[in-house]
Amino acid sequence: MTDMDIGLKAIGGWRAGALAAAILAYGAFSAPAPPGLRPQEMLIFAGLILFIGWRGPLLLASGLSLFSRLSGPTLAFRLASLVLVFLLWLGVLRGLWNGWGVTDMARDILPFLFLSLPVLLAPGLSRLSPAQFTRMVDCAGWAGCALALRWWVGAGLTLSALGSTSLGEGKDYLLNSALVPFAGVWLCLRALSRPGGDAGRLWRLGLPLLYGVGGLACLLALAATIHRAALGLSLLAILLGLWRVLARRPLFALLLGGGLVVLVVVAGVPLAGVAGLVAAKTESVGMNNRVGEVLAVLDQVGRDPLAFVIGDGWGALVANPAVGYWRVSYTHSALSYFLLKAGLLGLIGMALYAGALAGQVLRRLSLQPMLFLAALPPLLIGSFLHTSFKYICFSIILSLVVSTPEIPFTRE
Repeated sequence: MTDMDIGLKAIGGWRAGALAAAILAYGAFSAPAPPGLRPQEMLIFAGLILFIGWRGPLLLASGLSLFSRLSGPTLAFRLASLVLVFLLWLGVLRGLWNGWGVTDMARDILPFLFLSLPVLLAPGLSRLSPAQFTRMVDCAGWAGCALALRWWVGAGLTLSALGSTSLGEGKDYLLNSALVPFAGVWLCLRALSRPGGDAGRLWRLGLPLLYGVGGLACLLALAATIHRAALGLSLLAILLGLWRVLARRPLFALLLGGGLVVLVVVAGVPLAGVAGLVAAKTESVGMNNRVGEVLAVLDQVGRDPLAFVIGDGWGALVANPAVGYWRVSYTHSALSYFLLKAGLLGLIGMALYAGALAGQVLRRLSLQPMLFLAALPPLLIGSFLHTSFKYICFSIILSLVVSTPEIPFTRE
């Protein structure tokens, strides 16, 4: 058996290796909203198809997966599949009826198809062992860290500016990825939970430090660019995770508390500066006109009963006050977005979709508390405050949360 065979077995075989490679490639080479299907995006899609297989997407898009007798899909996933198939074709037919451009429709359809990933990935992910699954989640964490590091390199590694001014997002908006706050929480909690291993191996002893540095790189990037919701929710999730970990280890809690006091003394000025910038941004822009955005969508689809019930279809544009009233195809909330594209039926359908997947998460909550805490900030932000619900990284996180093997989580 070769070293490669051993490595592939550790993450669940070559199919799981393809998925892990796709996730890591996303962090290393892609972007949340790439300008098109470049070679790196094709590579990511190839890794997903190698893990899923070619039949699953075809059966789902055609609706035949609802009648499949193959074992695997639970009632919850069948309900989610039904919603996705219905909304996919409702939006297509409505968009064609309204005469929207093919390019505009494609820009809506492809991100919508990403929401099928939890249904398609769950059967394979749930068959991984706890250790293999943990390594897959680690890949998602390191992908988020890679995005943050790419941003830091693009920003010139200007750590000295932290707390004095808000740094720019960069042309690729790498920090908008849902994987960045996910990684900030997951890697920090992994560091504190002491990944297992032989204490005689120095590289194993260095793993907690490596996890901690990776998580800190993500959190500092969010702080440097004043991503208020992502930073605040990530810190809250870490605090909740700390409470869970440290409640069982009082000595370590005491040492960590002392370390935090030293950190505040040493880095008090930058921390106070970040807090001041957050307050100033909140006073200046508030909720970034999210309420006005919802009202603009209601005004557009409320023009007649049919549009309110079934929306304007894939490819529809709206004069969005959140971006200076430019006519764009997106909104910053899944609620207003699906109201625009699929109307009241879209809202009902996505509520059923979210409820079906939430049931899967609640069944596994006690087995995966760290993963749940890490996933909560990006999923909340993507659903209510940002366009990241349209990104493939959002659906990858959602896929991991609903697919955990139903046996206790591993620290390996």
